[in-house]
Amino acid sequence: MKDMVQFGIRIRDLRKMNHFSLRELGERSGVSYSFINSIENNRFSPSRETVIALADALTSSEKDDLLLLAGFAPTDEEALEGPSDPIQAREIDDPEVSLFFKDFQNAPKEKRDEMLRFWNFIKEQQQGRNPDSQQ
Repeated sequence: MKDMVQFGIRIRDLRKMNHFSLRELGERSGVSYSFINSIENNRFSPSRETVIALADALTSSEKDDLLLLAGFAPTDEEALEGPSDPIQAREIDDPEVSLFFKDFQNAPKEKRDEMLRFWNFIKEQQQGRNPDSQQ
């Protein structure tokens, strides 16, 4: 579920913990410092690619948490460069899915890790399945 106020606060906190100015974070992430300032002050919502770029620049192990705060589904390591399909970059606007991610976000880290392992297991099973087979 989207919580842009908390997202902006978290980005500012991470930036300050890394002792980066807005300009330094902008240079490291490829995101303009004025846009980062707008995100921190809850004036604009970032795209999925922007969230990932900021997380990478902040060397944050919290990419999934940041994605969830910004209203995007968490991702696995192979997809952290950002989605190649613009449809994947859209916000989550299905209420049931949004509730799931809110529950996911509020779960303890151990539960989130378990859920991600389960999700990756399902994806691996789907990749090994023939399109014509039924299970």
